[in-house]
Amino acid sequence: MRPLIPRRCRMKTLPSPPPEVQPQPPGSRPPGPRPLSPRAASPLMAAPAKVNLALEVVGRRADGFHELRSVFAPLVLADDLRVSVRAWRPESGSRGSVEAGDPLRLAAVPSPGGVTGASGNAVPIGPSADTDGYRAPLDRLGVSGAPDVPVTDNLVLRAAQLLRVEAGRPLPPLAFRLRKRIPAAAGLGGGSSDALAALDLAAGAWGLRLSRRRRLDLAAALGSDVPFFALGGWALVSGRGERLVPLPPPRGGPLGVLLVVPAARLSTRDVFVAFDASLGTRRDGAGEADAIAPPGASGRLAALLRRGGSVAEVSDAPPANDLLDAAAALLPGLDRLRRQLGDMLGRPVHLSGSGPTLFVLYASPRDGRRAARQVLAAAAVGTLRPPGGTLQAIATATEGGDA
Repeated sequence: MRPLIPRRCRMKTLPSPPPEVQPQPPGSRPPGPRPLSPRAASPLMAAPAKVNLALEVVGRRADGFHELRSVFAPLVLADDLRVSVRAWRPESGSRGSVEAGDPLRLAAVPSPGGVTGASGNAVPIGPSADTDGYRAPLDRLGVSGAPDVPVTDNLVLRAAQLLRVEAGRPLPPLAFRLRKRIPAAAGLGGGSSDALAALDLAAGAWGLRLSRRRRLDLAAALGSDVPFFALGGWALVSGRGERLVPLPPPRGGPLGVLLVVPAARLSTRDVFVAFDASLGTRRDGAGEADAIAPPGASGRLAALLRRGGSVAEVSDAPPANDLLDAAAALLPGLDRLRRQLGDMLGRPVHLSGSGPTLFVLYASPRDGRRAARQVLAAAAVGTLRPPGGTLQAIATATEGGDA
């Protein structure tokens, strides 16, 4: 039996016909998933990007996080991840190795007794795998397609660490291969999506069965955006990302999406610090995030989707991202690029997450591809001046819809 792969994932290989199911005796439990054999590789799993069609900061939480409200849409643009089980003997205590190379870069890390959550604090979720003198071997990660992606503290390896701790017993080391297509640190959720894919692949490789609730709990421990990818589909997201309400995609979809990614990058933490600082200088004296007006744009967009809004209606929605001014203040030239794109394309230009990715929505993927060619041509002749000097223009589409 193949390892269990969540239905949200788009596989790069066709599944084998299911084996004939043998009847189980009354009262017996069905067998768990079969782990991967040593050196056998899983099918490729797609880890999709996302965009925030609206993002509001509506308060501050007691744990220090910001209370957010947003509408997330998954994209066809995706990284690819696969896993294999390395040869291993528990009694050997092998620590593995670290390799480096180009274009495929490798890193390996040992299992911890806890995992670092989005707050930077250790998240204890189960007994340590390092029991009875067992010294956990190294998991490994190879990354290609993005030379600037860190590998030694990558969320893919953290996800495997988290699941090993959750199991609380010796488990063989894993080797992940990640092909990056989603620009890193660009507000598109690539690292979070990779983490969820790694969690699912590791569970399948080790033959572990996770309940839907526990899978969501582990996703939340890995980062604020990871639960969205565990849910799959469009969603109204609130809290720090852990509260999710599924939404239907727009009627007549998918939407065409043009992503414009400047070479310069922004730190999510820095953007939120700048956002908080801007609140303290407002004339009305509002000094806390909970003084912001109640959420509106995300709710209106969610209501539009629920009543069967069309791709034309959704693509014409005005930009709504409370972090735009803070991101533009930290990255000179970002607002200029946004205005230049709006003038050239005649469409609303949005910011995804904390940036710096700007995106434009279209009623069809074909229109998005045409716009991408227009942006690349303008950048080549110097009409557009992006922060960092260069940009990527990526034509993709939203997942879901009836077209």
